[in-house]
Amino acid sequence: MKTLSTIEGCLINLREDGSIDYLAKAAIDSDGSDNRHHDPCWQRQTSLTFHGRPIDAEAVPYVVVPPQILYSVPGIVLGCMATVTHILTGQSTAAVVADIGPRLKLGEVSCECARRIGLSGDPNHGGEDRNVIHYVIHPGIPAVIDGITYKLQPAP
Repeated sequence: MKTLSTIEGCLINLREDGSIDYLAKAAIDSDGSDNRHHDPCWQRQTSLTFHGRPIDAEAVPYVVVPPQILYSVPGIVLGCMATVTHILTGQSTAAVVADIGPRLKLGEVSCECARRIGLSGDPNHGGEDRNVIHYVIHPGIPAVIDGITYKLQPAP
């Protein structure tokens, strides 16, 4: 295992099998949704699209990664498979890497991803502030979520 970076005190590791893993918090990202929570940080678009549309944070479990992950590993990251696990409860879900976040922020999931691991999906009051969410990302492997296969998309 090789450490790629440290963000917010969390190590981002590259495993020998090419996957990436880290333990971090879970901030809530509502991008791509209808903004029903009136999230002041909401954006209409997500970096990944499906049939020309943004990925809906209210319907699709997705993760947001900082640029360091996109540009420091072999394989395409946007659209790839991820697994998100709450280590205190054992609740886990498959997710797609659908958005690029700030360089110095680690640990962000869609509203639906949060709900699937037992957290509130409200971007204003939900998520998890402790580093108890385990993320495993599989660059180069397209995500298949709820029967939908996402296309890998090169980083911009």
